Amino acid sequence: MNESLVVDVNRDGMHTLAAPAEFSTAGSFDVRLTNHGEATHVHLKLDDALSANATLEEGHHYVTGGDTQVVHVTVADGAQGSGALELTTGHGGTTQSVGVELGASPEKPPVEIDESLAEPAARDERALDGDRSVPELVPAVALAGVALLLGVSTLTTGGTAAIVLGVLAAVSALAAAVYVYSNRSSLG
Repeated sequence: MNESLVVDVNRDGMHTLAAPAEFSTAGSFDVRLTNHGEATHVHLKLDDALSANATLEEGHHYVTGGDTQVVHVTVADGAQGSGALELTTGHGGTTQSVGVELGASPEKPPVEIDESLAEPAARDERALDGDRSVPELVPAVALAGVALLLGVSTLTTGGTAAIVLGVLAAVSALAAAVYVYSNRSSLG
């Protein structure tokens, strides 16, 4: 599979070129001339160092607006070295040079993966419970405070007040239970 060097023509205005400063390839490659504006002539030339190992299919190209032309550059088998591909448009008014490295592998080196990563991690239930204990602790402490308050007030008063406080304790306990249950189901 051929690699491609993408060159944007007229993207930033008439007779402009946009290409990477450097390009690495392990073999033959294509230069993709994509014209974003008016039709124009583009000239490609390999410098002496690059032309020792590579040949350009054709140097002069007329690229119409909105068109993409593909120019094939053939690199000799096993060739290594570097050089420059010169791009020119606007009758020599705009020139850009792309450094080309031959014989370089454009692929990233493989990433080594430790076999232990293939095993799922053991779940530590205590760590999960520790995360939940803080929200669960708040209603429990509040309920204990209400119960202590009710116990003290029952000892000091008698009769109807004790019944009202008992009902309040039951409602508070029910509210705390609903709070704890709703937090468990949203975390789990």
